[in-house]
Amino acid sequence: MAADQSLSSAVIARTAARIADNEGLEAVSMRRVAGDLGVSAMALYRHVAGRQELLLLMADAVKSYSLLPEGEHRWQDMLAHMAGSLWHTFTTHPWLLGIILSPRRLVNLADPADVERLLSSLCAAGLTEDEGFDCLLGVSAAVIGTVSVAAAADSTPAVPATPVSGPDGSKRESGSLQPHNPEPYPRAERFQHRRINDEVSRQSLDFLVANFIRGIEFSAQAPGPSREPVLRKEDHATEE
Repeated sequence: MAADQSLSSAVIARTAARIADNEGLEAVSMRRVAGDLGVSAMALYRHVAGRQELLLLMADAVKSYSLLPEGEHRWQDMLAHMAGSLWHTFTTHPWLLGIILSPRRLVNLADPADVERLLSSLCAAGLTEDEGFDCLLGVSAAVIGTVSVAAAADSTPAVPATPVSGPDGSKRESGSLQPHNPEPYPRAERFQHRRINDEVSRQSLDFLVANFIRGIEFSAQAPGPSREPVLRKEDHATEE
């Protein structure tokens, strides 16, 4: 970069995000970003206070995919679109998970007006405000969990199974809870060997979100005591 005046926090964040996309979050440093931009590290500090601020700017820089659909939609469609948007963002930029794993930062992935629109729609459907908050964080958690499982499965090298003896003399594969003889547990055996990838994980996420939405619909329509959750915080409280 020929001149420091070409620098901006947005340019720095986009450069850092590109490094993270290609090499992972651990490769991002102020010195490395400065090197890619052809400037001194001190030049970056005129625009970004440090690495922590840079990480948040990176998260903001990749929020190009709308969290909610434009226009008027049912809350069901908005939640489904939100799940798809988060999936797209996290699978495109896996390093983002390491930056925004807190409720407030998750919410900040969306424009406040969109969050307000979604929560207002959920309240209009009959949910309380707290239940709306639970919906927002519940869908986010479902996406994060599914993306994390898919990423871990994709990055874990295959380890050859080694038969080991159990305390009762039975044989099983090391690293597996399944017996060596799969006949009594055919479904468990098929699950054990099911390949986990992005396609399979997205299918599982769509199933989970669809049934999550059905549960919310039932809760919103159910009157009175039947809307109470099966377990409540006070159920776990100990009496003095």
